[in-house]
Amino acid sequence: MGMEIEVGRITAFDNVHGQGVLATVEFKDYDVRHEGIRVEVCIPLDKDASLAEIEGRVLEKAKHQLRDLVATF
Repeated sequence: MGMEIEVGRITAFDNVHGQGVLATVEFKDYDVRHEGIRVEVCIPLDKDASLAEIEGRVLEKAKHQLRDLVATF
């Protein structure tokens, strides 16, 4: 079946502490049981963006965070 990417737990916030969108991206590997990576991301809040646009931005940020992490090894 291979790798599946799931964007979830999207939460927008705009309060005295700031504004942004928090989300979780899970990279699941169904070929290896119980294997996967979960990445928590925060992107700037864009009230005019659609959910599909937010998901795309969150996914790109998660991939970028993973690349940066792997590059440190």
